[in-house]
Amino acid sequence: MRTQDYARRAFKKIEAQVDREDKTKAKEYGQWALKFPTLMLQAGLAQASGFLLAKKQTEYLVDLADLVAEGLAEGPTADEFHQRIIDSDLAAYQRLTRRTLEAAGWLKRYAQAVLKAEAGGD
Repeated sequence: MRTQDYARRAFKKIEAQVDREDKTKAKEYGQWALKFPTLMLQAGLAQASGFLLAKKQTEYLVDLADLVAEGLAEGPTADEFHQRIIDSDLAAYQRLTRRTLEAAGWLKRYAQAVLKAEAGGD
């Protein structure tokens, strides 16, 4: 059930990128959608989300937060999501990591299929 919800909501987020006027931003979004799951597996959720904040890729992080939305207010900011991640105890961090990875996987699939995203950038 959660997987279907992630799939449905992730598709809407990717469709919003298709309709974007700034195609450069949509392309960047797609590239981060491809990279983030691997970055998360290599560095961990806290470090990966911090990296996105440092790179000013808050839109992707906000979309992830909105998909996961575990214990977060409606429409969380990227900073709020990152703060929630780093304030989590071990069990909550592991649960949040699993859910974020699952949600990021759907964003990645749709970025490949709908945005025709390709790896690149920095």
